[in-house]
Amino acid sequence: MARVVLVGYGQMLYSLIKGIKASNHEIVGVFRSDRRKFNSFCLFFKDIFNPSEDFVIIKSEKLKEIKARSVNEKKFIKTIKKLKPDILIVGSWGEKLGREILDTVYCVNFHPALLPHNRGANPYFWVIYLNQKVTGLTVHEMSEKFDEGDILLQEAIPIGENENGKTLKSKTCKLAEGLVKDLLDLLDKKQLQPIKQDEKFASYEHQITHKEVIIDLNKTKEDVARHLRALYPWASPYVEIKNRYIKFDKYEILPEDEKYKKLKNHSITEKNSDFVVLKGSDFLLKVYRV
Repeated sequence: MARVVLVGYGQMLYSLIKGIKASNHEIVGVFRSDRRKFNSFCLFFKDIFNPSEDFVIIKSEKLKEIKARSVNEKKFIKTIKKLKPDILIVGSWGEKLGREILDTVYCVNFHPALLPHNRGANPYFWVIYLNQKVTGLTVHEMSEKFDEGDILLQEAIPIGENENGKTLKSKTCKLAEGLVKDLLDLLDKKQLQPIKQDEKFASYEHQITHKEVIIDLNKTKEDVARHLRALYPWASPYVEIKNRYIKFDKYEILPEDEKYKKLKNHSITEKNSDFVVLKGSDFLLKVYRV
């Protein structure tokens, strides 16, 4: 039976907890991201009045919570040495693991893409935005460089025609439930076979910036629809209206209208107090005012 420490947040952490609890392996500690974001005083009240799903499952499953501010903090490393886990599993985390923690415990990461493709931030957004047809989940050893460690397990996920960031994340996290059991079973049997990543296929994606939230109506209906799906639920899109950028969340993509053919893209074709309709290259975009 493998002894596991989990580091993570959100849906991926929840799925890893569920997967491990359904197996014969033991979670000896969990470190959640709220411990990094809030001081102990603020976190005490947040956990009472606005608890995260991480906190809820940790409490409901009666798991030991590791109280530290960083995976590289002396307090965290001291706790890991005391708990003596066989493995530390990361499921969504923004902090780079330093040499000391990597030397203390065997560390692996669940990365939501098919490494070495789509290293870096928010692959859920990028694989849809870049019009990739397949993504997946990669379990890899951790090193001091993000997402470059040897691959242990990997499974593909087809990207549906109407996929958005939220649905893709749900599929990926569900896959993690089964894959974490496979990982720990192989670890128990000493049958893990790390495979080096092929650098010639590597790509690295950055955090979503202002550039990625601007919707370009000069692009095709298909491209704009995919861009909007990729952004959901990570960021609100913006569109240019009369030399200003307007934020919106609710929208409709409508068929193009012959009577607006000669108008420039981004021209207003209809508006009222609730919405604005803009001309696109081969469509109309109805944007509801925030």
